[in-house]
Amino acid sequence: MASASTREAREKYELKQKAVKYYDQNGVPKKMEEILNSMFYDNPDDVYGHLANYFAEHAKTPLISQISARHGFDSKGQTTVQTDMYCTVRNNKKLSAAVVSSSSNSSLPENTKPEDREEEDKAREAGVEAAIALLNGDINTRLQGVDPALQSDVDKILMKLYEELKAEEDERLAKEAAEQAALGGDGATPVKEEDASVSGKKGGKSSAKINPGTNKKKGKSVAVVVVPDEPKEKLLPGAESICVASRAACTAASAVREEPLYQHIATLRFGEIPKDMRVPIPMVTIIQSGRSAPGKLNCVKEFMVVPKPGMPIADSLKYCQKIYSYVAKTLVTKSGMAAQYGNDIGALCPSYDKPEQGLDILQDAITSLELTPGEDFFIALNLAGKEIFDYDPSSVPAKSDFPGQGMHKEKGKYEVMGGQQKVPEDLVEFWVELLGRYPSVVAIIDPMRKQEKEHWMRLCDRVSDKCYVIGNHTYPRPGLLLEEELTEEFKTSGTVLKLDQINTITDILESAKKMEDAENQIVLTTCYGETTDTFLADMAVGMNARFLKIGAPVRGERIALFNRLIQIENQLKLEGRLAFHGENVFPHIVPPPLPEPEEGEEAQEEEKKEEKGKKK
Repeated sequence: MASASTREAREKYELKQKAVKYYDQNGVPKKMEEILNSMFYDNPDDVYGHLANYFAEHAKTPLISQISARHGFDSKGQTTVQTDMYCTVRNNKKLSAAVVSSSSNSSLPENTKPEDREEEDKAREAGVEAAIALLNGDINTRLQGVDPALQSDVDKILMKLYEELKAEEDERLAKEAAEQAALGGDGATPVKEEDASVSGKKGGKSSAKINPGTNKKKGKSVAVVVVPDEPKEKLLPGAESICVASRAACTAASAVREEPLYQHIATLRFGEIPKDMRVPIPMVTIIQSGRSAPGKLNCVKEFMVVPKPGMPIADSLKYCQKIYSYVAKTLVTKSGMAAQYGNDIGALCPSYDKPEQGLDILQDAITSLELTPGEDFFIALNLAGKEIFDYDPSSVPAKSDFPGQGMHKEKGKYEVMGGQQKVPEDLVEFWVELLGRYPSVVAIIDPMRKQEKEHWMRLCDRVSDKCYVIGNHTYPRPGLLLEEELTEEFKTSGTVLKLDQINTITDILESAKKMEDAENQIVLTTCYGETTDTFLADMAVGMNARFLKIGAPVRGERIALFNRLIQIENQLKLEGRLAFHGENVFPHIVPPPLPEPEEGEEAQEEEKKEEKGKKK
């Protein structure tokens, strides 16, 4: 009996010693003493809440525990990816992020026939299936146990996975090509849609050559050299899973740290929480035209309005809505009820034949609100130069589908209006003259292709001190932009960044810094297949983007963004941290100096001039 009680006492003593060691190792008695002593003097209203907050600061860092992905739908009714990210927070598994991704923009024109879209729709659906499989499989496995707040680490893991998958796919294709060659095949690969012309049809030609038909006396150039576009990057099916996982981690980090998402993103961008924060200036689309729209007007894809810097976002969006309503009512009066219907981004699509029609109606709408165009409200134009460039008349759909529209016939020119083509040199004069008559235009996007570098820089030299010249398709995706060297041969004063496909949060933030260092304003933009996810509103505020290109001020997916911007502005105002972007400042972009002629070249030029004089 005595031995049993002795053994029990010894076991009890050993257990106590273990408990003391356990608590000492974790510092619990010391922390309990500290908080109990300080709490007496703090005298909080909620004692247990005070204790919970104190010990929460000493809790383990929340880590990603699971990713769950499934099908969702975007604003166009297309399937997309809906993703949940769970984190282990204070020993509990919690849903920390729910992300619904937008669909990537189509590479086909909007007037493409339904049967021609079938292949792209199938590829999109296959991409969604692949993305869901990746998120539930490899991405879920590799991100388990990772701190979501370490955004750079998360994105490196994601990109490493993608590079491994890409290497496997390249190896598989190379093996197939070798087997085909061994069987006597030529190993040639068919022309892919990504390599086709701007129309998105197969078989489009893009090789550079001189157009023999340009010897006619049209325009100022005798011969036009068609410089091919850079080949479009071939992405793996499911590549959008990289962007989705990156966004989910960012959202989860802000949730587990119990801070606003825009503030978390600001910390990622600047390394600390900025004292003052700014809400972006909205670029709101009112009218959409371009090659795919009715009417002869090709050279302006979007007519947008932009409020002046310093105008509260709530007032800005109220005026944007009134401008939209004014334009819709005016179109209904002239063309009937059908004129008020919008496209996928909510923009109105009237039949215009020249750019002045869209510019005039926007200026009238601004004036009707007792505002001054060019002072209180500005106009921005998305010119989408790449889409109106004539690569090959046999492969690019013209507006012949619409009454009174003729096929554009000359290769190597920009079809600014139905039946009216211009070489790059003439296009420069066209835009200079138009912008000179409309000083209320504050920004133009993609006035021509990047391949016309010389003419792009000539245009910048003449208009960049009056408006922003913004590049969209002129730059590669953010991940590749970081590796691209910026030269004096091609410059912009603004850059459009888009969070989709393989772009990560780190890519966007680092690209923004790089372009801001190059005196570029940042334009963050939405995709056409939007959802009600408001992540972009927080991101634009957090990264201090000057502009947020949203779309039309109608429909739930865009109104959700507008409402989130209003909410953020109010939160910053209550905290005394709200600031505004400064006045528009346009850096003058000057073309690089011409290279000095080498020895002997000057003499040769003089001889040529003398010979020409003798012939005359």
